[in-house]
Formats: sequence, C-alpha cells, structure tokens
Amino acid sequence: MTDRSAIDAYLGTVRGRRIAVGDAVPAGAFAQADSLIEHGEPAEGVLYIAWVLHKSQVAVRRWMNEAIVDLAADLVHPSLLPPRLPEEAD
Repeated sequence: MTDRSAIDAYLGTVRGRRIAVGDAVPAGAFAQADSLIEHGEPAEGVLYIAWVLHKSQVAVRRWMNEAIVDLAADLVHPSLLPPRLPEEAD
C-alpha cells in the first residue's frame, strides 16, 4: 500500500467510527471533531470524539474503545486520551 492509500484508508476508518457514534450525543457535539477530520487532522478528531464521549458519560461498545485507542496509537500521546470510556455489554 502506498503512503497515500494508507492515509486514505486511515481517514476512511476514522470517518466510519465517527458515523458509528453519531447518535450517541446531541447534534453538533462532534462539530469540532468533524472539522478536524475534514481538514487533515483525523487523529486529533479521534481524540476529540473520545473526550466528547467521556464527558457525556456515553457507554460505547468495547470495539469503539478499542478503535479509539488503535486510531490514536502512534499519533496521539496516550496521556492525552481520556480514561477508558464506559462500555455497554457486547
């Protein structure tokens, strides 16, 4: 995979995860995350999504917690991520 296709695949995955949590909090809560994602800062968008979910105390599926950690890995320092999000039973 070329660097560009890897970037496109990463961006597509970030967008998919963002869509997956779209109804979890009030409309507009992810506006900053959406802006970051669409303006070439998808890792920061993932970080913002994590904090919105954390502050809203939204329970997410285990795979979403894992996706946030995976998508942030090597791009966002782990200390910047919120504590693990509350989980729903899978």
